[in-house]
Amino acid sequence: MNRTYSFAQIQTFKGLAILMIVLHNFCHLLPGAAVENEYVFLAERTWRFFSLLSEGNHVGLNLFSYIGHYGVPLFLFVSGYGLVRKYEQTSPMGISIAGFMGKHAVKLWWLLVPGLLVWLPSDLFLHHGEWAHKWTDVVYMLAYISNLFPHPDLLLGPWWYFSLTMQLYFIYRLFLYRRSDVWLYGVTLVCLLLELYALSVENMPMLNYLRYNAVGSVLPFACGILIARRGCVISGKGMWLAWLGLVASWTDGLLWAFSPLFCIWAVIPLLDKQGVWGNVLGSIGQLSAYVFVVHPIVRPYFLQAVKEGCSVYLSLAGYLFLTFLLALGFRWLIAKMKTSLQRFVA
Repeated sequence: MNRTYSFAQIQTFKGLAILMIVLHNFCHLLPGAAVENEYVFLAERTWRFFSLLSEGNHVGLNLFSYIGHYGVPLFLFVSGYGLVRKYEQTSPMGISIAGFMGKHAVKLWWLLVPGLLVWLPSDLFLHHGEWAHKWTDVVYMLAYISNLFPHPDLLLGPWWYFSLTMQLYFIYRLFLYRRSDVWLYGVTLVCLLLELYALSVENMPMLNYLRYNAVGSVLPFACGILIARRGCVISGKGMWLAWLGLVASWTDGLLWAFSPLFCIWAVIPLLDKQGVWGNVLGSIGQLSAYVFVVHPIVRPYFLQAVKEGCSVYLSLAGYLFLTFLLALGFRWLIAKMKTSLQRFVA
C-alpha cells in the first residue's frame, strides 16, 4: 500500500530520534551505567543491562544508556525516506553526482563549521588551554573522511555521523538514485553479508569499523528508501512483533544485525499518533540538526558536575535545558550568517 508521511509526522520521528540520541550520549558515560551494543555485539552487556533493570538501579538512565543509540537508525531511515521524496518523487529534474554531493556537503558545512568554531574554545577551556588533537583531524572532519581511518580522532564522538551521512549520500546517488529496487536489495544484501561475516567470525574490530561507516548503516537507510517508494502500513500486532524482535536481538548476535530494522518497525506506527507528545516531539524535530551539533559541546560540563557530586538528575536537566537553549541560538546564528552571505554575494 502506497502512502506518504506529512512534514509534521516526519518531524515527530526526528524529534524522538534526537531526544534518544541526546539522552543516550549523556547517560552511557555515567559511572556504572549499562554499556550499549551499538558498534559491536557482546552478550554480556545485555545481561548486565537486564541485571541493572531487575535491581531497579536508575532504570530510566540505564534504558537510555543501552537503547538510546537506536535514535541513529531512526535518523538514517528519515534520511533515506527524505531523499526519495525530494529527488525522485518531487523534483522532475535530475542532478549530477558532483552537484548532488556538493549541495549536501555545503548543507552539512553550515552546521559543522559554526559547530567547530563554538567547540574549539570550549575544548581548549576544558583542557586548560592545551590542544589535545591534531589539526589534520579537523581537516579530515571537514572533508567527511574521519570515519575511514581505522582509529580516528573524531574530535567530538557524535560527530562521526557527518562522515557517515556523506558516505550514504554518495551510495544513494551512485547506485540507488532512480534505479530499480533490485539495486537497493543488492547493495543492502552485500553490506549486510559483510556485517554478518564479521559477527560470525567474532571479528569485533572489523565489525566496529563497518558500523562506523556506511556498510553497517545501509539497512535502516535502505528501509527509508523502500518505504518512500512502496509505502508501508504496520498493524498493532506487527508493532508488538517488532518490539519482541528488538528485545530478542539484544541476546543474539545475528539477530542484532537486524535490530535497527526492528526498531524502525516498532516506532513507525507512532507517526499516526499526533497528540500533545507528537506536537512536542515535532517541535524538537525541527530543531534536531542544531541540537545534534551543540549537545556534545555542552555534555562534558554536566558530566563533570556529576563526578564532583552534583545530582545526576539535576545535571541531566541542566544538560537538556542548556542544549536546547543553545540549539535555538545556533539556529538563529546560522540563519543570520546565511542572510549576511547572501547580501554580500548579491
